[in-house]
Amino acid sequence: MVRKKVYKKQHILASAQELLTEKGFSAITARNVAEHMGISTQPIYLEFKNMEELKLTLLENIHEFLDTEFFSKKQTSNNLANFGLNYIDFAQTNTNLYLFLFVDHHSYGQELQKLSFDSFQRLIQADEKYAATSKELLEKLHMKLWIVATGMASLSISGILTLSKEQLISAFEAVE
Repeated sequence: MVRKKVYKKQHILASAQELLTEKGFSAITARNVAEHMGISTQPIYLEFKNMEELKLTLLENIHEFLDTEFFSKKQTSNNLANFGLNYIDFAQTNTNLYLFLFVDHHSYGQELQKLSFDSFQRLIQADEKYAATSKELLEKLHMKLWIVATGMASLSISGILTLSKEQLISAFEAVE
């Protein structure tokens, strides 16, 4: 009789996300994820070709969560300001995850940049003002805004930057 698979992809990803939030990307190894789950590494490799696939899938899942819980929120009528304010809210609400994704050194910067741009593009192209803007110009605007947003988020959670919401909105609007 074939043994029934108990540990599915979503269980492994949930465990990997817990590890990421607690210890960072360096903790995402097959051995650590398996140990965290109390299993052998075999179920991990039955669900994922390799650890790189697991980590990339994890990043996509985390970004879907961030899109839903943070990045799609409308705090103002200005989508550029919303983008920045939402990064700050994420950093303040999930400081460890923010630090491990956007401050600590790891090799997934390009993937995070692409995921951030995809979110930004969906958000900004819903705005009539930017609907006809070329992808190239959107990429440039995103990069400027992303640098400012992550910088302000990092300074905010460190306690160095304490601007009012109005001051933050003005700063993000000035990026354009």
